[in-house]
Amino acid sequence: MHQLEETISALKCFYEHLEKNGRLILDIFLPENTKEGFVSKRGFTNPQGDTIMLEKTLVKIDQINQFAVYHNRYEKWRQGKLMDSELEIFPLKWYGVEEFRLILEKTGFTSMVISSDYKYNQYPTKTSQIITFEATKY
Repeated sequence: MHQLEETISALKCFYEHLEKNGRLILDIFLPENTKEGFVSKRGFTNPQGDTIMLEKTLVKIDQINQFAVYHNRYEKWRQGKLMDSELEIFPLKWYGVEEFRLILEKTGFTSMVISSDYKYNQYPTKTSQIITFEATKY
């Protein structure tokens, strides 16, 4: 969801489908690097022993509107041979912690716990942390 309207629409849908006292738990994160051209790489090994490589390139950033576009290249390697490759254009909108809390409240959620790096109720202090929201429908 890379537009505010899409985000609000999706959160309203989640809210409407929850039962009373139902909880929505989701993670958000802030961009770690905001320099266009920044490249990060990481690899994963699947249960079959194949290596999946992900190369993310930040191609556009708009800090005023909190929006970025990444080109993600996935490669699947088996025994040293490239088996498959895919390019994904990945638009991303990010939200500040309090901004997202207000969006959740606007959607109808009333009780919220904000945690960081999966430490319950520990408010984030660094932009590199994973931020978890637990919002309850009453």
